[in-house]
Amino acid sequence: MQLIEKIIFERKPIKWLYDQLKTELLFVDNSFQRRYVWTHSNQVQLIESIIIGYPIPEIYVWERDTDPVSGETKHSIIDGQQRLGAIFDFINEKYRLQASHIDNKDADYKAKLFPELSDEQRSNFWKYPFAVRIVKNTVSREEIVEMFLRLNKTNTTLNPQELRNAEFEGRFIKLSQEISDNAFWNHYNLFNQYDIRRMLDIQFASSILVFFRFGFDEEITQASINRAYDTFNEDYADYEKDKELFDHLLKFADVLFTKHPDSLSFFKKKVHLYTLFTALYYYMVKYGKFPDTSIDLYGQFATHYDKAEELLAIFGEEKFRLIEEYKRLALEGTNKRSNRRFEIIKALTDDN
Repeated sequence: MQLIEKIIFERKPIKWLYDQLKTELLFVDNSFQRRYVWTHSNQVQLIESIIIGYPIPEIYVWERDTDPVSGETKHSIIDGQQRLGAIFDFINEKYRLQASHIDNKDADYKAKLFPELSDEQRSNFWKYPFAVRIVKNTVSREEIVEMFLRLNKTNTTLNPQELRNAEFEGRFIKLSQEISDNAFWNHYNLFNQYDIRRMLDIQFASSILVFFRFGFDEEITQASINRAYDTFNEDYADYEKDKELFDHLLKFADVLFTKHPDSLSFFKKKVHLYTLFTALYYYMVKYGKFPDTSIDLYGQFATHYDKAEELLAIFGEEKFRLIEEYKRLALEGTNKRSNRRFEIIKALTDDN
């Protein structure tokens, strides 16, 4: 039987979808769904389409477990998380229909919360018919993953990390996701909304874990990250060790950013952030701490990175030549010549 024959087409009102989400009978399976990070503009434009009765893309859900007592069946969202999330948040008054994002500038619904819509508008909103494709529970997860990838390839091309998120559900990606969810990144605004939506924060965490496992011997490329996902998907003996190590390095970085807040703009560039973590790893292994003198030297280097005179005064002529080399290497990108960048940072900051 072909896959298409295992998919049922139905029309479901928003009220049904809302109730299913609220009772968790409809849920997001993060093992292959993208993160829910839509811009406010995306949300408002979707809601406007619903209010004026325009069609929106269908969603796909996967039939899961059925409760033998209540008869209720759970469904996971295969495709449509962003749309349903935007609707759920609007109903729950988490945002207004900002006028600048509304196409019809004369609309009576602009700048309104859901309860502020007219009775007719709210009634029609609840009744709006969503096109829903229900995939039967006889379909395997492997088939679901392939379908998800194909659905998205015809829409927005998935980047390598989004593909990994769809294909893997083991321990390596679990730890990468856990690290990327740490409040540290958000506190210092090191990843923007686009980065988070496209899972580039997870990819960054993965690249550091690859460094933990293989050091500089393994150049950090998409292929090397893929190999790590394959290698450690099921058997990841150093899971807890790497988790604890990353936590220590985040604490070291927090001390640096706290003492030298003006250095943050420098570290928001991933080439410098990656080099920082390789250096922090070195200090952790050698000293078990981030020495105060090293913190101050690294902080001054980052803060005055674009000020040649200040750097020359702080580090002297010999080390200033190393800084010029670092700058040339940094232009090559995050993954290239990372070993040499680390060696330069070590020479600049480790006076012991």
